[in-house]
Amino acid sequence: MAQPTNTFDTYDGANSIREDLADVIYNISPTETPFMSNASKGTATNTLYEWQTDSLADAGANAQIEGDDYTGDARTATVRLNNYTQISAKAVTISGTDDAVDNAGMSTQMAYQLAKMGKELKRDMERALVGIENAKVAGSASAARESASVGTWYGGNKPGTSSAAGNFSTNGSPSATPAGTGATAIAGGTNRAYTEALLKAGLLKAFELGGEPETVMMTPSHKQTASAFAGVATKYKDASDRVSIGTTDIYVSDFGEVAFVPNRHQNANRVDILQMDMWSVDFLRPFQTTDLAKTGDSDKKLLLAEWTLCAKAPNANYGIFNLTA
Repeated sequence: MAQPTNTFDTYDGANSIREDLADVIYNISPTETPFMSNASKGTATNTLYEWQTDSLADAGANAQIEGDDYTGDARTATVRLNNYTQISAKAVTISGTDDAVDNAGMSTQMAYQLAKMGKELKRDMERALVGIENAKVAGSASAARESASVGTWYGGNKPGTSSAAGNFSTNGSPSATPAGTGATAIAGGTNRAYTEALLKAGLLKAFELGGEPETVMMTPSHKQTASAFAGVATKYKDASDRVSIGTTDIYVSDFGEVAFVPNRHQNANRVDILQMDMWSVDFLRPFQTTDLAKTGDSDKKLLLAEWTLCAKAPNANYGIFNLTA
């Protein structure tokens, strides 16, 4: 069999036929942000964001004489903490032609790039929160403000006392350790293996300090190690049963169940034992899109958020530092 003479087929019209390009763009980059997803959200009203912490007096027998004349008990003042807001942003420039043509897999190039940048921006923020050891920076006209990361809020004293909280573990005499104020990050030390003994010691200390942690956030590698711990009770949980977003295992400790949450953006040398309702990501400016000045045949947009981390009760948590990646 053969074509009739002068048949115009797909080989002749190849230039006018749309490519068989799927209208779906597959992105394998991880977008999960477990810390941000589990922390509460709030509002900041200044670039220097402040809050107060307090604690109850130690329990006593409290037996009183009948008919006694009472004087005021000694009280302690609240402790004021603060952090700086950090501006995180991404910009995109799309030519007029590129936004006008029929782009496969997207309504417009601009809409697609803004959606993609939104995911990237959240990942950047997650890394700034848990992926680095970063002390707060006030900033200046030539230097960006920076929010203190999670690891800088361990340590310091119990609120209203001169007693060290002791809510972190290090190894090998680091040259600097966190002081519970966001102003100091750990530096140096000798890394060691992540063990169940370290986890149990952290859970004990958090409980003694009044915390009720329910989340243990760690790298995927440390999660593999933790899966072999004796206290792991459940290998798989239904979404409706999860203690925290991203939970894969439930660990039954002497002080209740905690969820093991792997985080791709977690600091490679630290495991965090967290009471997530005592952490908040607060926004001076929530995620927003702004049109930038048009200077030619292109459109420019800025995606921006200005945020900070609030450690409502640092002593409710525990950090295990100096771990082998």
